[in-house]
Amino acid sequence: RAQALASGTAPPPPGTTTGPAATGTALWDDRALPLLPLQPPRTGREILTAHITAMVCCAAMDTAGATPGLDWLDGPTLLVDGARRADLALHVRSLVETGDPAPLRAWLSDLGVRPEKPVRLV
Repeated sequence: RAQALASGTAPPPPGTTTGPAATGTALWDDRALPLLPLQPPRTGREILTAHITAMVCCAAMDTAGATPGLDWLDGPTLLVDGARRADLALHVRSLVETGDPAPLRAWLSDLGVRPEKPVRLV
């Protein structure tokens, strides 16, 4: 305002807009690159693996007393008797890629998970 008075031009009346919005330029540039690189869309196989893993974790929590955990590097984990079970992903991936349920069934029975019991969704 002081600069406008010093240059001899009158300041704009109150309630009017000035700057980029007044000149028609957008405040947001849609053509700019994203700040972070976008993740590629997940494949059907990746989504299936995530869903089977979630169902196995729910069944383990319901029947074997497992608890959910969070690893700062790997993300969600399954804790059984206080120990992290890192081998779950290997068995689920084997089921999804080969269609063979035997390794996952053996892992579930070793853990004490009863796969015939329905999973509670609470």
